[in-house]
Amino acid sequence: GKTFRIYAFTAGAVNFGAPLDSRVYTVQESETTPGSPGKATGNLTLYRGTYDLYLVSYNSSTEVPELSTDGSFTVGNGRDFMYTKMEGIVVQPDKTGENTMLVSLPRPFTRMGARVVTTVQTKNGTQPVPVTSLKANWIRIKGLAETLTYKLGNTAWEPASGYNSSFTFDKFTRETVSKPWISEAQVVLPVDGSQMLDFEVNLTVRYNEGADSYTGSFPASIQKVLLPGMTYQFDFSLTFYGVLKPSDLTLAVKEYDTVDLSSDGLGGD
Repeated sequence: GKTFRIYAFTAGAVNFGAPLDSRVYTVQESETTPGSPGKATGNLTLYRGTYDLYLVSYNSSTEVPELSTDGSFTVGNGRDFMYTKMEGIVVQPDKTGENTMLVSLPRPFTRMGARVVTTVQTKNGTQPVPVTSLKANWIRIKGLAETLTYKLGNTAWEPASGYNSSFTFDKFTRETVSKPWISEAQVVLPVDGSQMLDFEVNLTVRYNEGADSYTGSFPASIQKVLLPGMTYQFDFSLTFYGVLKPSDLTLAVKEYDTVDLSSDGLGGD
C-alpha cells in the first residue's frame, strides 16, 4: 500500500530538472505468498533504450515527493523521506508483443530522516510527593531544521540553514498504568549536534491520592547528533516534588539502527 515515485532519465544524465517521465507506483502484496516481498505497479512509459531510474518515497500511502525544476526535493519534519536508484536499466518488453517489463530492485531505499520515539514515566522508587497517576499530553523538541534539501543523485542532504524549528509528539499509548507512556514513532530531520536539543514535556500529574492535580511543562535539554537512518528513544522520568523545577525531569537516550539483519545461514555448513 505504500507509494513511491519514479523519475526516469537517459543513462548518465546529470541534469535532473526535466525527467523523461515520472509516475507513482504502489507496492502490492504478493499474490502467492502473503507477507513475502511483493511487486510495485505503475505505468511509467519509455521507449526502448537504456535509462537511469530514481525512486523517492515518503513511506506513505497518500503522498509522494515532488521534484522541483532544479532537480531537488524540499522536505520538512514528520516525513519519512527515502531514495534509491537503478542505473543502466535496459527497457524492452519481457515477451514479444507485450508492452510491460519486470525489474528487480537492486538495493533497498536509503532513509534520510531520523526516527524518534519518546517515553514518559514516574521515576522508580519513593517519590518526594507520591504520584497517583501521570499522563503525557505532548512533548515538543526544539532545535531542528525547518526543512532540508535533497538533490537527486546525491547521497546526503544539502547543509542546513539553521536549527530554529520544532516538532511536537502528541499521540501516546501505554499498556498498563505501571508502564511508561510511549509516543507514536515520528521521523524528524537529522541534526549535526552543533546546538542543544530543548524539550518541553507537558504532563498532567495527580497526587495526594488523586485529590490534587498539576498540569504543566517540564524542560530538559541535551546536545545530541541525530543521524539519518537511525532510531533514537528519549526516555523521560519524573521525580515530583509538588512544584515545578527544571531538575525534576531526567532524560536518558537510547539509540539503535533500524536495519534488521537476518541470521539465516550463519553457522551453517
